[in-house]
Amino acid sequence: MSNNLTVSWDSVGYADYFLVWVSEDNVVGETFNTTSNECSTGDLNCGSSYTVQVTAVKGDCQIQSTHNDSIWTAPCQPQGIQGNLDCVTNSAWISWDPALGADCYTVSAMGDDYSTANCTTWANTTCEVEDLACGILYNFSVTAKNSQCDSYLSATIELQTAPCSLSAITAIPECHRGSILVIWELAEGGEGNTVYNATAEASDHTYLSCNGTGTNCTLHGAQCGLYYTVIVAASSDQCSGLRSPPHRISMEPCPPREVHVSAWCEDRSALVSWTPSPVATTYHAVAMAADGHMHTCDGAAANCSLSGLHCDESYAVHVTASHENCTSQASHNVTFSTGPCQPEGLSVTFHCSNQSAELSWTPSDNAVDYYGCAQAWTGEMLYCHSTDPTCTIPNLDCGTLYNFSVQASDGTCNSSVSDPVQKGAAPCPPDVVEVQPMMMYTKIQTLRFTWTDTSCADTEYLLRLSGNLLGNSRARFEVSSYWTNMTSFEIPLPCGSYYMATVESRNAAGTGNQSVPLNDTTAPCQPTMVLYSSNDSVAKVSWSPSVFATTYTVYKHNISLGSWLCTTSGLSCFLLANTAHSDLLVTASNSAGESHGATVESVVPHEVRKRDVSGSGGHSAPILHILQPTDLTAVVEWPQDAAAAAADDVAYKLVITQLRCDSELAEVLTVIGQSYILTDLSPSSTYCLTVSTMNETVIGPESECVCFNTGQPASHRK
Repeated sequence: MSNNLTVSWDSVGYADYFLVWVSEDNVVGETFNTTSNECSTGDLNCGSSYTVQVTAVKGDCQIQSTHNDSIWTAPCQPQGIQGNLDCVTNSAWISWDPALGADCYTVSAMGDDYSTANCTTWANTTCEVEDLACGILYNFSVTAKNSQCDSYLSATIELQTAPCSLSAITAIPECHRGSILVIWELAEGGEGNTVYNATAEASDHTYLSCNGTGTNCTLHGAQCGLYYTVIVAASSDQCSGLRSPPHRISMEPCPPREVHVSAWCEDRSALVSWTPSPVATTYHAVAMAADGHMHTCDGAAANCSLSGLHCDESYAVHVTASHENCTSQASHNVTFSTGPCQPEGLSVTFHCSNQSAELSWTPSDNAVDYYGCAQAWTGEMLYCHSTDPTCTIPNLDCGTLYNFSVQASDGTCNSSVSDPVQKGAAPCPPDVVEVQPMMMYTKIQTLRFTWTDTSCADTEYLLRLSGNLLGNSRARFEVSSYWTNMTSFEIPLPCGSYYMATVESRNAAGTGNQSVPLNDTTAPCQPTMVLYSSNDSVAKVSWSPSVFATTYTVYKHNISLGSWLCTTSGLSCFLLANTAHSDLLVTASNSAGESHGATVESVVPHEVRKRDVSGSGGHSAPILHILQPTDLTAVVEWPQDAAAAAADDVAYKLVITQLRCDSELAEVLTVIGQSYILTDLSPSSTYCLTVSTMNETVIGPESECVCFNTGQPASHRK
């Protein structure tokens, strides 16, 4: 260890020479001149700090190094070494004078049996060398050290440990009783008279003692958390040769102090930490919940993690420390609560009208806040906050698919995020769906559906129809279009069909709701069972009802306005007797259109009305005669029968029925006499009349129905 210093640096090609300045403790300095890139100096003082600076010289120019280097020399050799023995613990206490430049000291012991022991200290100039053997001569020396070098060894001192002539002893800590049971074997020849002294030195250098003439005694007053070194001596001199080898034990650890719990909300765990207990080798932490379930963790360090904790639970935590067969009393309890449970039952309702999503879920106990989140595939996140188990996230992008989730908070801890619900910002259904019925063709009617376009890009539409045929709930049908970006579609349906039409919209985010249903029917099928009957003055056409028909129309020759004969909501029409049944066509209509014409299927022979005079006061049915002096007037006459002529209170009931396009308009008159003049008749109309006798108690038989047509306007006459 020469205490020489060598300084080197990177070569600078343009320098003429270099100046090296070396300063001790930044006070005394010496400058060296060299043309190489290395410089050495010797005879440096021990325990000193030296600063080095290099300057390059070129002509009159000097360039100093960018920074100065500092270095410590080796510490000075320790002096003043002293020592003494502790015969109870069989250890040696070594002391010395402080050495300049030392950061720490190491004491080394070499026994004459070549056994070794040592100790190191950083701040003190005393050190205890433990676990020395009995009856050995030891040489002790001290070395000072710093970050750079070790000092020279100090001068050595010699210490002789006492012999241990007694056999080994046994010391048993009596945990939680504050005592140590010491057991030994009697010395040869010393039975009955020898007093044995047991001494225990604690790690805090306090002492316990007991004695006895037998083979054991008990040391009282032992403290938790301390190591004890125990010897038994057959003399009051602990350093005499009549002693046992030292026996080292520890009492139970003291209860851990300053227990602290840090709860980790997201993964339902908690870190439990405490101040370490002296002598403890392991620790055991217990978290007990209010419902009795518990979690534990173990370790040698002064902390451990509790995992798998229940959400929304209050726990009481205590810690025990253990060493060998002894366990400490439990620490004081520390309580903490876990965060709210993960929200469950998340449902998402998308409102396409304002591009928002309403989130709802089952409330979490003890939660005071909720945070909803919508995350798009791009990573963009939208949020909502609520104190109730529902909130609305606005400003969603139509056509984007989102993962929705919710998190609960009790104000301190957040729950884990709920299971995500994937839902897209699907387009709204069309606001308006309309239908335009086309003309009937071979009992099939094509319906053209149209709807309004949505504001969402890349939207497709699907038209769905469901319903039944001819009002039969068992004859159901369902039909749909294909997905199309058009806003119209044509679908053919049979006549007499009831249908409900809806339109759905979709894009990449999903399929929206159905539009408001459009309920309607197709045009009715043509009437069936068309029958024809007539007498000398009137003809009657009747038919069976057609499903969904609201009106029926009778035409002559073809279906056109010029061929119209009558329209009714009923199931028959009266015509002039001279209308040929083979020329007639009957159609059924509703708001969706008109069916094809049905021809007369059967001609029913006219039955002559029998004049039933029973219960009618002897009156017979009158016979009507009609005269038309003008196009819009008519004179109705009927002869008086014998019974009517003989009675004083006879009147006549005259029923006048006008056949119109949309109804049959009937008027009932009471007439005194055998005639009546009809005026202000409607042009181009058909009127049918019946008459019957009546008095206060009896109405006689009705006459045959007689029909006539009023004249046409002049512009329509042929």
